[in-house]
Amino acid sequence: MLHNIPWAEIFVLFHIALVTILVIRVLYHQRNTGVTVAWILMLMVFPLLGAIGYLLIGEPRLGTRRLRRQKELVRFYQNFSQTYLHDFNYHAYSGLDERYHGISQIAANKTGFEATEFNRLQLLTHDEEIITALRQDIQQSKISCLLAFYIVDAQGTIIDLLQDVMEAAQRGVVTSMLVDSVGSARFWRSEWPQKLRAAGISLTEALPIQLWRTFFVRADLRNHRKIAVIDQKIAYTGSFNLVDPNFFKKNAGVGKWVDVMIRGEGSLVQPLAAIFAGDMAVETESNLLQVQRWLDSYGKKELLHNLQVSQQDQDGIVVQVIPSAPEQGSPVIYDTIVSVIHAATRRIIITTPYFVPDEALLMALTTAATRGVDVTLIVPEAVDSKLVKYASRAYYPRLLQAGVKIALFKGGVIAC
Repeated sequence: MLHNIPWAEIFVLFHIALVTILVIRVLYHQRNTGVTVAWILMLMVFPLLGAIGYLLIGEPRLGTRRLRRQKELVRFYQNFSQTYLHDFNYHAYSGLDERYHGISQIAANKTGFEATEFNRLQLLTHDEEIITALRQDIQQSKISCLLAFYIVDAQGTIIDLLQDVMEAAQRGVVTSMLVDSVGSARFWRSEWPQKLRAAGISLTEALPIQLWRTFFVRADLRNHRKIAVIDQKIAYTGSFNLVDPNFFKKNAGVGKWVDVMIRGEGSLVQPLAAIFAGDMAVETESNLLQVQRWLDSYGKKELLHNLQVSQQDQDGIVVQVIPSAPEQGSPVIYDTIVSVIHAATRRIIITTPYFVPDEALLMALTTAATRGVDVTLIVPEAVDSKLVKYASRAYYPRLLQAGVKIALFKGGVIAC
């Protein structure tokens, strides 16, 4: 009879089995000691809450179909680099200082993109300057206009920029946009997607949220890239989203968001174009087929011409483009940064809005300071997350004791 079944004992045994399985998964999947200890404590102290939390956000799960496309994306990066950029990149690598060879190879081995030379870079540090430059290049585009942004907020000057993009599409420029589903939730609820598509723009929603798949696919892992590639000749990347600072998060109480963007010309443009194409490809099967066709028909002759033109600038800058994503299985940017810190001999300056280091990064910074490197950490005085603010300040005593200088930026949230 049902009333004789020991439901309490069954529940306890099930609970113990679930927590044990999850603890084993934590030990097997987590590589950071601090994260591992935190999850195990969470599972032991708050078993049910901890189990639900780990199932939701404990591992970077993006679904089997997306992981399959991600593997194809890695091959895409490698094939693109080998087919179109290898001869140019090899010379840049050989020209690097020998102590940077190993650091360069960390990213090259994982992403396929090596160091590139003959690049011209312009640092844009003011919002108006960034928007003006980007609009001018879009207005003058003749072949293609590729835009990937985490946040698109159609207010103020961004409306004018989107009008420029639509006009480019209407005059025959191949125009494509990739916009994150969560970061640009208000954009996707507005009339703008319909207007842009009606103008002939290929518009893709990055990582769309499906509530029923939350337990199977991580919804909090987002595409935070900010990339624009114009005519395969000009590229932008940095921290700036397509937002007008006069409207964006005015009521957050942290001041103005301070962003920077780099406008580049030269051989770095092609890896950024490939990253954009790859991000488009992993979203849908039809996008994947389109990108594969794009690679097959890629204009190598025109590419070589663009690279040869950039080579005329013998004072060009060596640049390595490093794409990163949770599904790549290895934190390539993080590994590169830690290696660079260990290799530093004179000065390190870091700016970040959210500074919550793990043990490896904390040790890299403190040991660099104690061996005589001038280490400066610049963080905003006010941030939009109290949890991050207090977590960050918990590390200050150890950093200061080692000789790290900490500067509090008072002009708003320094987002770069």
